[in-house]
Amino acid sequence: MPKLCKFTSPADGKPVYVNPEQVAVVYQFKGEPPDTIIAFRKDFLLGVKESVDEVVATLERASSAKAG
Repeated sequence: MPKLCKFTSPADGKPVYVNPEQVAVVYQFKGEPPDTIIAFRKDFLLGVKESVDEVVATLERASSAKAG
């Protein structure tokens, strides 16, 4: 089973877990305040509290740990 990455829900502050192998794209939606969005395929989007840089770094660490 792949290592899951833990992020924080912006709505209620609860943890959400993401399989880095299924992430298609990470981007920032420019609202007020800006939201970080993790997209899986084309039909599922997940907002998280962490910044884009934090999310990308966490996903890259998980992917490199699996490869290594």
